[in-house]
This record gives sequence, structure tokens and C-alpha cells, in this order.
Amino acid sequence: MFSQIKPNRISEVIVEQIRGAILSGELKIGDRLPSEKDLAAKFGVSKSSLREAYRVLEAYGLLEIRQGMAGGAFIKEVDVRTIKDGLVNYFFFQNPSIREYTQVRTFIEPEIVKICALKITDQEIRELENNISTMEEEGEEFLSDLDSAFHTKLVDIADNNILSLVVDSVQTALVNVKRLLHTNSAFFKMVCKGHKEIVAALSDRDPDRASTLMLNHINDVEKGMLDCKNGAMILTESGRLMPEQNINQIHQREDPKLVNKEQPIK
Repeated sequence: MFSQIKPNRISEVIVEQIRGAILSGELKIGDRLPSEKDLAAKFGVSKSSLREAYRVLEAYGLLEIRQGMAGGAFIKEVDVRTIKDGLVNYFFFQNPSIREYTQVRTFIEPEIVKICALKITDQEIRELENNISTMEEEGEEFLSDLDSAFHTKLVDIADNNILSLVVDSVQTALVNVKRLLHTNSAFFKMVCKGHKEIVAALSDRDPDRASTLMLNHINDVEKGMLDCKNGAMILTESGRLMPEQNINQIHQREDPKLVNKEQPIK
């Protein structure tokens, strides 16, 4: 199953071989890997190199290290939360533009509500209505989490695990962006209005109207986020997060009139 490794990229190759054995079915969930001593000898590497590979596989969610007499390294099923957290971390460091988020959402969420309109129950409609009511009662401080919960509920109704993974990850990333922007009362009211209109269309079991309203809502959210200027971060014209002071410095470089030319008295 495993072969000896050349000196360069030692831990990476160990990861590739173990991951490959998992994906090919040679290793299954719950299988215990050989002892560190035996597996290191099999690979022809040191225990420290093997442990480094184990840490990577743990981060991937593919391996669980158990302590004690019955301990060891065990193959585990990847937890969805691990994948979602990885996507959210990726979004944070890549800093996609708000337009990129909007494009992803417009490809997916209008179709999700079409599915919802054909299968939603009265109980699920009441749950969405309660979400909106709670949002209105609690106010802006709780907007982001409740906003995300609304969209997560819709994808739950659609009952598609792949869509759930994508939508939940995007919503979590957007929650973080909204908190940095300090969305205002106008944004809050716009979101509530959009949600109410979508739920009304779902109540009428009208997939096309629900889809159109979701598309309008997503575009309104993008515009509303671009208009928010009171947070520690703001969105540039290209839709990327940047500290406000950096924006001011850029504007000053582009427009000399914005620079204070007065010099201190010596």
C-alpha cells in the first residue's frame, strides 16, 4: 500500500499516499494505521516526519489520533464543519470581491427557492416568518446571524447536501464581512423587506416569483453593503474589503487636492 519516500517533500508525500489509500478504498473509516515505528519504517522516514504528516491529515479531517492503550492513528469520516471552516478561512485570506459573492449566490439561491416553493410545508413557512419577526424584534445587532439562518433554512428545505455546504460557507463568510462593515438601519430594513417578499412568494407556492425576488434581494444586498461607510472596514469600488484609512490614503495619492498642504510653523 505504501512505498519509501525520497528526501524532498517528505511529509507531503506521506499525506498524499495515505489520502490516496483512503480515496481508493484501501483504508476505510475506523481503520487503524500501523504503529508509528512500523509505519515510519515502511515509508523509510523519521517519526517526526510521520507526525508532521499526521498533523496535516488531522487538519484535513481524515485522521484522528487517540491516546491510551487502545490509541493510535485512525481513519475518520470528514466532518462537514471542517470543510466549511476551511472554505470560510479561504474566503477570508483571498478576500473575494462582493461581486464574486453575488455571482455565486445568483447562480445558486434563486434555484434553491424554486425547489422550496414546490415542497415547502406550512410549518416551514411559519419558521421562516418567525425568523423575520425575531430579526425585527431584536434589531440590527442580531441581523447577521438571523439573516444567515434564513438562507440556511431555505437550503435545508431544498435538501441538497452539496448546496448546503456552499451556501452555508458563503453565508458565514458574508456574516464576517457585514460585521466589519457595521451595516446600518437602511440595510437592516432592506433585508427584512426582501425576506418577507420571498416568504410571501413561497406561501403562494410560486417558484418563478420566489426566484425573481431572491435575485433582486441578492443584488440589493450587494448594493447595500457597498453603501456602508461606518465600519472599521469598507468596500472599495471593486468590492474588496479594505481599512477606511487605506482608502483615504489612496484617494489622497490620486487627488492632490485632498492632501492638506499646510505645513507646520517652524
